[in-house]
Amino acid sequence: MSTSQSAVTPVTIAEQILQLTKAHFDPSNATDDPFALYDAKIRMQDLCDQLLQSALGRLEYTILLAESCQESSALGFISSLGVADIIGDETKTVAELSEASGADSRFLSIAMSCLTRHNYFEEAGGFGTQVYRNNKLSDILREDHPESVKDAVGFICDEGFKATSYLLEASKAPSNGGKRVSAVQLAYGFDKSVFEWMSDNEWRGRRMGKAMQQLHRMANGNVLADYPWNKLISPIIDIGGGIGSLELALLKDEQNAELRFTIFDIPKTIENAKKTWMAQPEPASSRVSFTPGDFLASDLDETRIPRGQPTYLIRHVLHDWTDDQVLNILRNVRQAMCAAPGPDPNAKLILCEMLLRDSSARFMRTTSMQLLALNNGVTRTEAEMVKLVEMSGFNISRIHHMRAADSIIEAELSTVVEG
Repeated sequence: MSTSQSAVTPVTIAEQILQLTKAHFDPSNATDDPFALYDAKIRMQDLCDQLLQSALGRLEYTILLAESCQESSALGFISSLGVADIIGDETKTVAELSEASGADSRFLSIAMSCLTRHNYFEEAGGFGTQVYRNNKLSDILREDHPESVKDAVGFICDEGFKATSYLLEASKAPSNGGKRVSAVQLAYGFDKSVFEWMSDNEWRGRRMGKAMQQLHRMANGNVLADYPWNKLISPIIDIGGGIGSLELALLKDEQNAELRFTIFDIPKTIENAKKTWMAQPEPASSRVSFTPGDFLASDLDETRIPRGQPTYLIRHVLHDWTDDQVLNILRNVRQAMCAAPGPDPNAKLILCEMLLRDSSARFMRTTSMQLLALNNGVTRTEAEMVKLVEMSGFNISRIHHMRAADSIIEAELSTVVEG
């Protein structure tokens, strides 16, 4: 927030909020620039935070921010119990919720009170009745809702939340041969990568897959519309493509119907991806193939990255790794692009990643904390990402800014690779 705190008052900030609302959020303003509207939403978040800071004062605001972890806990608790699903289209008393969920009624009562303050659920008959019904906000905590974020909330408030609580210990833990233990490893007591750990645990892996789809829909839904995917040359090798969430979304659009993809990831994830795509209808399912491998392996043969293809995509991968690991991944991909029968001069690398800017939304900054906790990951600035890409032997051809947390970097092969 670049506005000087001494130069503003609650009144001046409220006036800015009103002006912004009239300019971009008036329902009758159907001609508003969608990119301007996206920027206005981020600006609105900043102004609302500034208003709270100015109105409450620094002491109360700081404690409110610290206590927000308790609200996150309430959301995770209620969501994991499936309270919104239990209520459904009816009303339920706390006693009925307790019986159906197996959770103590006192726990439920306190957590529900915390969430109703944020307008999740409604108390039928007014405050104190402890008879609840769903509303527009709590509906998205239901498993079968088309805009459900139940799995995303579960992941954030479980693995994400617990891992973040171990950041202090992880920050002071000694590195072993240049490898630093992650906060999530300390939190759950394992020594493999978080991705292997998730894949080995069936329900966590399944929830993670659904959570990523839900989070991308929320933060990056416009990536599908704001980038010309149908102009890419197939096959597209999706490095670290998970279960194929991007492909599931892209191939629903007729204009992308001719695209073909190869999803590349660790073997266990590829098994889960195959199960997902077996349930997809033709012809979409026939346009996706699978290759298991390891993009961090020290030898190209060991990576098993498909070679000599026209388009390589890396999406939501690089922010999970250190700079040295990112260089390793990018150089492995470059080697695969240059492999026999020889480098295609038109071969393209597409990076779809969050790039941190001064104007970045609150979501991106909180997600950066989560990435750090889960795998010592980092959300890089545009300059930091460009430097790593160029050090790996690529030239940047274009950077696309979109109505999304993500940006897309297009890169081509360079004749120079730095040591």
